[in-house]
Amino acid sequence: MTRLDRAIGAVLGSAAGDALGAPYEFGPAGELTARGEEMRGGGGWDPGEATDDTQMAVLVGESLLEHDGLELADVFRRFQRWAAAAPKDIGLQTEDVLTNGEAWDLAAALHFQINARAAGNGSLMRASTSAVYFAAAGREGTMDAARRIAALTHGDRAAWEGTAVLHELVRVTLDGGDQ
Repeated sequence: MTRLDRAIGAVLGSAAGDALGAPYEFGPAGELTARGEEMRGGGGWDPGEATDDTQMAVLVGESLLEHDGLELADVFRRFQRWAAAAPKDIGLQTEDVLTNGEAWDLAAALHFQINARAAGNGSLMRASTSAVYFAAAGREGTMDAARRIAALTHGDRAAWEGTAVLHELVRVTLDGGDQ
């Protein structure tokens, strides 16, 4: 399997897994096992529909490609436009950060200061496109990019580190290793 095959698999696999799991997101434990693995709708989602996480991953990917690198202010503006368009679902924390009127480089930190809880999994759920994009930057480069992107909506370092670890796992996988 080539590196490109692995990269495509990481991004598409993340989107497919997100769509498969979307109807079960807020349901009781074990519901997926009881109903099987057929792609289905539910929880407000049509079968195979991209959730907020996949939608945000696409926005990150588009920004990276258009700017040939990371422009955090642009990513944040894309997130804001998306949030203003009334998506079907958006996490409460992410919605607050994107709509509170604060500057892109302060919004998540201020949310964290007020709420003291901001380590949700949203930054990790949207990381497939950036993880693939920054894999060639090496361990430090990919983990730094992950932290910076996560910090746009999540003020808690735990969210940054979880996203950084995922970026590193994708990097190692793309290289075909288990280091």
